[in-house]
Formats: sequence, C-alpha cells, structure tokens
Amino acid sequence: MSINGTLAQLGLKTDYRTGRDDPVEDFYEPCLRASNRYSRAVGYFRSSIFMITGESVIDFVKNGGKIRLVCSPELTISDIQAIEQGQKSQQEISLEKLNNEIDQMISESKENYSVNVLATLIRVGALDMKIAIRESGRGIYHEKLGVFQDEEGNSVSFIGSANETFNAWHTSGNFEAIEVFCSWHGGSEGERAKRHLQDFEDIWLDISRGIKTIGMPDALRDKLLTIAEDSIENIDLGKLRKKKVVVTTPAPKPKKIDNLLPHQINAINLWKEAGYRGIFEHATGSGKTVTALGAINEHISEGHPALVLVPSQLLLKQWIGEATEEIEGCTWLAAGAGNNGWKKNNRLKNFLSGITPDEKRIVIATMQTASTDEFLAQIPANTNLMIVGDEVHQIGSNTNSKALSISANKRLGLSATPIRYGDPEGTQKIFDYFGNVLPPVITLYDAIQSGRLVDYEYFPHIINLTAEEAEEWKKLSSDIRREIAIHSSEEGGIRLSNRAKMMLIQRSRIAKKSAVKIGLAANVIKENYTEGERWLVYCEDQEQLKDVTEAIKKIGIEPLVYYSDMEGDSEQTLKLFQMQGGVLVSIRCLDEGIDIPSISHALILASSQNPRQFIQRRGRVLRKHSSKVFAAIHDAIVVPVSLDDEPEQFSLLKSELVRAHEFSSHALNRSAGEALTIIGSKLGINLDEIVTDGIEEDISDE
Repeated sequence: MSINGTLAQLGLKTDYRTGRDDPVEDFYEPCLRASNRYSRAVGYFRSSIFMITGESVIDFVKNGGKIRLVCSPELTISDIQAIEQGQKSQQEISLEKLNNEIDQMISESKENYSVNVLATLIRVGALDMKIAIRESGRGIYHEKLGVFQDEEGNSVSFIGSANETFNAWHTSGNFEAIEVFCSWHGGSEGERAKRHLQDFEDIWLDISRGIKTIGMPDALRDKLLTIAEDSIENIDLGKLRKKKVVVTTPAPKPKKIDNLLPHQINAINLWKEAGYRGIFEHATGSGKTVTALGAINEHISEGHPALVLVPSQLLLKQWIGEATEEIEGCTWLAAGAGNNGWKKNNRLKNFLSGITPDEKRIVIATMQTASTDEFLAQIPANTNLMIVGDEVHQIGSNTNSKALSISANKRLGLSATPIRYGDPEGTQKIFDYFGNVLPPVITLYDAIQSGRLVDYEYFPHIINLTAEEAEEWKKLSSDIRREIAIHSSEEGGIRLSNRAKMMLIQRSRIAKKSAVKIGLAANVIKENYTEGERWLVYCEDQEQLKDVTEAIKKIGIEPLVYYSDMEGDSEQTLKLFQMQGGVLVSIRCLDEGIDIPSISHALILASSQNPRQFIQRRGRVLRKHSSKVFAAIHDAIVVPVSLDDEPEQFSLLKSELVRAHEFSSHALNRSAGEALTIIGSKLGINLDEIVTDGIEEDISDE
C-alpha cells in the first residue's frame, strides 16, 4: 500500500506551471508517495533530480516502488556527422556517450552524492534505465512523458516541457509547464491517461515506431555499481538534505478560509439564509474573494462542481492562484484568455460531470468565453452547480449576460459597486439572476476605518482644456443633445441610444486625454517623487502613455511602462516595479485585476465619469503593505475657464467635482477639496446629492 493513499485522493490540477506552482511539492512528490510505479521517458535525465526529490524517492522505494526511465544520450555535432557519414551507428555512439557519462559520474561521486543514490537504486532493482535513439535521421528522442500508477490501477500521466533534471523541476531553474491527465476522470481525459501509459509501454518494449530502445550493457552497469551503497538503508539522507538546503521552502502560510473574519462568516450565513442567492457589495480590501472561496470550498467538499466567472485575464490568473493556495486538493480548469483545453473532446462537460465525493473541482472562466454558445453547450444539465460572478457588474453587458442562462443551484455575485451606470436593464439582469445585495454593504471608508486599507492624502490639480479641445467638446455636446432628442419619448423620457453612449464616451476622452495633462504629470512627479517610492500613473491609451513617458524621461526619470497587450513581458515589468520601485506609467493597471499593495502614490490623469473606476483605483492604491503607512493620490481635475463662456462643460465640471468630493471627503487632508466644494456651491451644486450619469465601459479582455 502507498504511503499517501491513492492517486485519486490527491485532488490534482489540470496543469502546473513555474511561477504559479511548485511542481515538485505540489505535484511530483505527492504523486510519487501515492504510487507504486513511476515511468518516465525524456530527452534528458540528470541524477541532480535527486537533490530535490531524493527523500521522497527513497520512501517510494522502501515502500516497494519501481522506477522505469528512458532517456536520450547527448549527441554533439561531431557525433551526428559521424552517424550521417556512416562512420559509426547511432547505437554505437550512444553507448560510447553513456560510458563517458558513467565515468564522469564516478569521478564526481564524492562531490555529488545524488550519483551514488542513482547507482544504489539500480543495484537494489528499484530503477531500470534504457536509452532511446532515433532509428533514422539526425534528431534525438526528445519526448517528455511521465506516468504514475498506484496499486488500485489508477494512473496519472503528464506531458510538457520538463525533462528529468534539477533545472526542469526546481522553482529557481527553467520556466516549465506540464499538463496532467487522470485515468479515473473518464471521457477524453481518462483515455489520454491510458494512451500515455500505452505509449510508454511501447517505448519500453522497443515496439514504438521510429524509436529504438536499448538496455544498459552489463559492463556499464557493473562500472556504475562500484559507487553504489550496499542497500537502500545505507543511503545517507543527510547528504541529500545538505544539497536540498537550496530548495527549502518557507512554512506554508495559514489558510485564510480556515480563519474567516466575523464579517466574512456573517456574509456567508446571510447568503445561505437567502436561499444561496445574493451579492456581496464589499469594498476592495474587505476580503470578498476569500469569503467567496470559503463558500466554494464548503460546496465542492460535498462533491459538487463550482464555476467562477471573471471579466479579465488578470482576474482569471488571480483566482487560479487564490483557489490553489486556499483550497486543499482542489482541481481547476481554466477557460478563456488563451486557455482553450476545455474545448477538446468535451473536456469541460466531463470535468463538471461524474464527480466523486472526495474530488474538488472548480472551473474558472472569463465571462466572454462563458457567454459563447460553445461553452454553454458543454454545461451539463441537472448539475448541482455553484456559480460565482466576480466583478459581477461586468456580467450585465449585452454579450456577457448570455452566461446568465446557466442553471445553478447556488449563485453568488461579488462587487464593490454592483450597479451598472447608465444601464438599468443590465443591472436588473444581474439582480434577477444572482439576487439582491446582502447587508451590510462594506464601503471603502469602512475598510479604512477597520484597518484593512491604509489612510491617504488627496491632492487635486486643477487644469483647463485647450481652446481646440473646448471647441471639440462643444461640438460633440451639440451632437449628443440632438441624438438624445431623436430617441426620447414625447412624455419626456430620456433614452440613450448606443450611438449616444458612444458619443458620450468619445467626449469624455477629450478631458481624459487633454494635452495639458502631459506637462502636469512631469511637474507633479518632478516636485514630489522621491527615489524608492512606487508611483503609478494612470493614462487613457497608448498615445497618452507614450507622451507621458517621454515627458517624464525629460526630467531625468526612466519610467517603467505597463499595458495588457504590450510587447515584451508585462508580468516581469510588474515584478520589477514591485521589487525596485520607481514610476510606472500604465493603462488600466489596477482596474479589476492587478494587485500591487506596495504602491505608495498614484497620479490619475485619465478617470472615467463612472464612479466604479475611480473607487476601485483608489481602493487598490490603499492596499496594506509593510513598506507604507499611508498613500498619496494626485488627481488631474478638468474645469472650464468660465461656465458663462463654456456652458456645455457643466456636465464635465459636475463629474469632476463628484470625484474630487468623494476623494477628499475621506482623505487625511480633507481641506484639499474645499476649493472645489466652494466652486460647486457657487454653481448651486450639492455634491452630496449628485447622482452620477456615468456610462458603463465594459472590459474586453479575451
């Protein structure tokens, strides 16, 4: 019997990826401890793998486990030329290479104890090795296939980029990824797991077309055994542990879902009392994702599937990371944002069906993908499904709302601001499907007061449109009034056509992209930035981002640049920013996705009239971090030179004053917004009573 139950009890994921997972700790070792046979066929093998896996391998062998290994010899250019010219066969050269490698191993054995482990495993019959060579051509056998088997007949296969080496499996080595297939899942996944096992058997038995497999000659085997220990019991684990100092990982953090706060427990209980329907209107920093994961864990622990819908690729990655970290033994399947494996052979349908009580399965999908006919067709009927909509306001759009046809027994929506501005029909769709907002609402001010977010200072910077921009604003305002008049009813009801909405968005971008903001950005940073701080500059589009970047460079600061579809490694840019600080010029950087709690300062050049955007941005800047006590927000406020001369800018002034009033009312320096409040009062604007007329600008991030 294995020392860790069976493979089917592990709760494996569908894939493992460097940077997101620890491939050894999360996959390799748990599988090894649950197996009695491990079969591996790779391009390259190094005994250095035992520097990471040695102790679990020894336990595996002591429990009767067997390893079969197939690998390629490393051929140099001169080797290949000799084969092509007929001087030697590939088999002859391969055996020569193996002989040389064994000689090198023996010479290194005093310094590298993993070589002695390899030899000992061969001596005790726990490891059998063969060499695979190509029967023709100049290439090598380069496949990477692995299969774990347990005593109950279950098998787990994996394929991907990883060889059987230290660099392939260690978290500081190569960047690798593997896909995992479980035989007990049935359907196409189960078939692939069985086929992978058969593929290995064919290679091992030397009946695989195009590959010749040869065993290790006795002479070479005897040479290697000269450095072997007499028995498995004589292996010095201490020597392996000395090597393993490099790969030790910190003690696992306590899981948040096991220590939910009172407001999180209360929220889940209220959701249950409401018939497993409702929306959590909880501000950034309140832990609504963890609250939802607590509810999800309870549901999937009963053997039922869960479906999480998110509006962006960034949130999809975030949910995968959170689910993996918080829910022990969960298996997830990603759909959307480049993850297309769910489409193949009804994999999504199979994943959501036939779940045993000890399995925990979660599908994490973008709303854009979940609203497609192809996705909806794979949702099985009569499934005890739980569905969670994160940033649930996004699912009310015309396209995304198609996903609301999914039948689910339990439904939970999450958003700091679930109302869709300028879209009452879309808002109603959300409430009809998920249910009402569950009290109490947790505001951003609540999160600050409770210490879950830091305090902040607010610095508004008043600017005016250029003459050309003011004229363009005036013309669009006239066109918008005309369009609204055409589509409004005789009874006085105002209806915004899609064309009117697009023109309103177009007009708002005049203010967002005002040329005056370029110089403002450079001046604010020049006067306030201190090396080591982390400043985030919000821009509207790539054109403004480029202009702002050049302006900042001219004051002697080299900024970093981030936007979702940028050339190069966007994730690496964010990591660099988090590590070294500086100025990051971005587009939509913290909108519904990226979490960089170390940000100390924000400069808002482009802000939507939709309160959701500036509320979310402020909340993410206020995330707690050990490096900051409070944050600072600088805000470009566009006002008309004179309302008498530019009356059409009244709506712009009103929306800008609403944002400034909201920001200043909860800031440490509340007097910062007094001048703007006075402006509003003179115009008869009661900022506390304004209802925004913002327009919803939905994310499209597939």
